[in-house]
Amino acid sequence: MESRAASDYPRETFFKSVQTTILGLLGKLPVSPPEEVAKWIREGAVLLDVRTGIEARRIPVRGATNIPLSKLKSQLSDLPRNKAFVIYCARGGRAERAMKLLRANGLKAINGGGYKAILKILATS
Repeated sequence: MESRAASDYPRETFFKSVQTTILGLLGKLPVSPPEEVAKWIREGAVLLDVRTGIEARRIPVRGATNIPLSKLKSQLSDLPRNKAFVIYCARGGRAERAMKLLRANGLKAINGGGYKAILKILATS
């Protein structure tokens, strides 16, 4: 197996992050179907908003918990372990990264996409 320098890992993470952001901007992320998101919400999943505080205050989603993606890793221990999470952001890119982080730490999570989709689901539920 090829040995890799420790400095390669931050670069690799950065490029994966950029790739996810680009896919989100293009609307090509594997976002959960609205029916599944609605079901999770009905069953009591926590709505986790990973937009910045400014974004969340500008267009709030009632009942959501806002933890910006940049702070999520340091606040993982504050999340309830017995709950599922529907994660969203502006378009789904940050939500995808947050979903992977939560799942890697043993939490149940799906990517709900962008806040517009969440607002639409909440309005019809």
